[in-house]
Amino acid sequence: MERQGVIAKQCGDESAVAGRGPGQLEWYRFATRFVRQRSVLDVGCGMGKGLEVLRRVAGSAHGQDLDERLRAPDVRITDLADIPDKSYDVVTTIDVVEHVQVPEQFVRDLARIARVGFFLTTPNWTASRCVWPYHLREYTPREFSKLLEPCGKVSLFKGESTGSMVHEVRFPRAFYLLNDLRTWPVTAFGARCFNRVVPGQFKIFSHLAAWVTVPGIRQG
Repeated sequence: MERQGVIAKQCGDESAVAGRGPGQLEWYRFATRFVRQRSVLDVGCGMGKGLEVLRRVAGSAHGQDLDERLRAPDVRITDLADIPDKSYDVVTTIDVVEHVQVPEQFVRDLARIARVGFFLTTPNWTASRCVWPYHLREYTPREFSKLLEPCGKVSLFKGESTGSMVHEVRFPRAFYLLNDLRTWPVTAFGARCFNRVVPGQFKIFSHLAAWVTVPGIRQG
């Protein structure tokens, strides 16, 4: 998308630990509601701090990443394409999709690997405008939903970048419109003012998240 300046973006951070600190652990705590007593693969697990959170409630928890420096006993250093179909109940991936070069294939792989569903988070372009040089692209809520809908039933959420405050988006079309108003020059100032005074369930937040229930495994 031209407005994202994709051509000028880089794919990965220079350091193995960049962006992989404990600041997103609340998103992992939120994700535990989907992984209880289930097997889970955390894609782009980084230093594995999120795995520690998931492991407390999951039946089993493994990580996946591409950087050899992140290798650990419970972390698979491999491409997603090499992970077998339906090999985990749930897949989680926290703030990764904005870094991948082919997001459509990325989410298809998440759906392919998951037996039940997958959970992911990403910045909301409406608020952040993709200024971080290592984000290839970011999504408005409408674009995020459109990316995920081919994979299954989408439940949309919004929240702070840390995941410390999260709300389910119960009326997606109204939320799409509010984000549109925030980006249109004529209505942007009024939308920002409105966003400051409304209750949290109506606000635009810096992050988006989704739980995607994938189609069930066919028998026979």
